[in-house]
Amino acid sequence: MAIGKLISIFLVDGIPDGRLAGEISNWTGKAFKIPRKLLKVSAKREELAKAGVYFLFGKSEENPDEDAVYIGEAEEAYKRLTQHQNLEFWNEAVVFISKDENLNKAHVKYLESKLYEMIKASKRYTVLNASTPTCPIISESEQAVMTEFMSNLRVLINTLGYKVLEPLTDPAERQKDTYFIKAARGANGKAVITNEGVVVIKGSEIATSTVPSMAPAFVKQRQKLIDEGVIEKTDGKLFFTRDYLFPSPSTAAAIVMGRNANGRAEWKDKKGKTLKENEEK
Repeated sequence: MAIGKLISIFLVDGIPDGRLAGEISNWTGKAFKIPRKLLKVSAKREELAKAGVYFLFGKSEENPDEDAVYIGEAEEAYKRLTQHQNLEFWNEAVVFISKDENLNKAHVKYLESKLYEMIKASKRYTVLNASTPTCPIISESEQAVMTEFMSNLRVLINTLGYKVLEPLTDPAERQKDTYFIKAARGANGKAVITNEGVVVIKGSEIATSTVPSMAPAFVKQRQKLIDEGVIEKTDGKLFFTRDYLFPSPSTAAAIVMGRNANGRAEWKDKKGKTLKENEEK
């Protein structure tokens, strides 16, 4: 069973969209969320002179609809952030340091490498690192400490509003919250219900055509997913090439079925129960 955590958030500037400092009770790590326009006024914060790992967040310049991230490490976090002002995409930085100064160069490079892998695996953000970070060799005990550090870092960065390290679904959700649609024109979808919405699973097949009465917004979204390669045609059929998150069951059902749909009635579990029936049990 998951254990609760006590998280404290300090509004450094007294406003919610200013700088934030975040901590988890009984953890040596600390997070700083810094809007780009407030970077210079953060120069005298002693914590930012320490070694740390950092994330730069913004939008992809090639596709403004896509979230983008750059991950890095530094022996002096603030100094490195100022060197990234030539990167135009980012508007917020999140820095993680250790309050007890136990993070050294090898540690932050190890964190950078492992966190980079987690970001790529989550497939939520466009990663703007030009190269893959190298992973240094550290002792088994140090690896255990860094693994615990990453576990808390993951919780805190999610709490600060960034799901950059979170997979769209986890194995437990796929076991208990999986639903299906099999309908006309080849629709054969599989999805997982999550706290964020509905994730249609890679390999799901959508209807090969749409009906004339389908809402224009759904027709446009369907075509956008095809244009972006989220849905591709193979042997005359249309398949999802990766897991994809939709905000609601009805949006996901409409894309899969090629028509307007009540997703709570169309998505059914392996016993034939609709999502609506299971929600109302």
